[in-house]
Amino acid sequence: MLHRNAVRKRSFIKLTAFICLVLAIVALFMGCVYSPGTAASEPIRVAYLPAVQSLPLFVAVEEGFFEEEDLVVELERIESPNQIIDALISGNVDAGAPSVAAGIVGIVETKNPGALKSYSLTCGTIGVLNDELVVAERSTISSIQDLKGKRLGHLPGVQFSTMAKKILLENNVSPNEVIFVELPMPNQLPSLSSGAVDAVLTLEPIGTIGNQKGTARVLVANPMVRFVADPWCGGAGVVSAHFINERPEEAQRFVKVMRKAIEKTNQDPEMRSYLVQYLNLPESIAVEVPLPLIISSQDLDEKTINAYQQFVDTFFELEVIDQKPDVRDILLEHTEE
Repeated sequence: MLHRNAVRKRSFIKLTAFICLVLAIVALFMGCVYSPGTAASEPIRVAYLPAVQSLPLFVAVEEGFFEEEDLVVELERIESPNQIIDALISGNVDAGAPSVAAGIVGIVETKNPGALKSYSLTCGTIGVLNDELVVAERSTISSIQDLKGKRLGHLPGVQFSTMAKKILLENNVSPNEVIFVELPMPNQLPSLSSGAVDAVLTLEPIGTIGNQKGTARVLVANPMVRFVADPWCGGAGVVSAHFINERPEEAQRFVKVMRKAIEKTNQDPEMRSYLVQYLNLPESIAVEVPLPLIISSQDLDEKTINAYQQFVDTFFELEVIDQKPDVRDILLEHTEE
């Protein structure tokens, strides 16, 4: 009798353990399939340039906008505009902050139509500082004409090298009279201070940092606006066609989040504080750095779209590309949410 009871007890224990195991496996599976309030299983890989233009991405992360849409993002800092484009085309990243080189996006459109779509443009105007031509504080250079025979640094890639040539030509300086040097943003001010270059064509916050440290001064504010297009929309928020096609619902939510972050960035100056963390800026510089004009594609007016077209046409003018893309084919539809 005791033996039978012991056998029954062991059988009951085994059955109970088996049921518990099955329930645990089912619960785990259901949790992987769907759990309210949890994020997507596959992160969205987002590239950004270490420039003020990337601020909306930082805002979206720190203000919890991605979490609100159940999205997980992985941020990848990339120093070269060309490398960001390469990463988008190859599928190594899914999207880019509003600091992706908008001119190179236009070039891609002529070679691989529809490969990249822009959810925003980042622009400068005469009254909104975005780009600048910077020289060392002690430099005797007083005009663009003084760059003849000098070394001009610029962000790596075809966008800034082409814009540098356009600016020189507009000021009656042959590009052949200037030595061009590609410099990632962290190397620009040190290169000016050491004399490795005589001037740098760059983006904020380089000018503000150099001015506050007393090592550099702005020779020309907004040279792109003055000599290329007004406004000059050199940055773009981008999603790849691969991301849109493979994960359309997540891509739509990503764009929604970024547009919300752009609005928050434009409306709340306190968002600059995130530049301290992501760009390693002192607080004294972060509060002073000028913010560019960042516009969601759905809010672009005709003047801005035409200026973007004029900017991209410069690559055709200087024979970088052999056809002009229609920038409207790049922009996400104004009605798309």
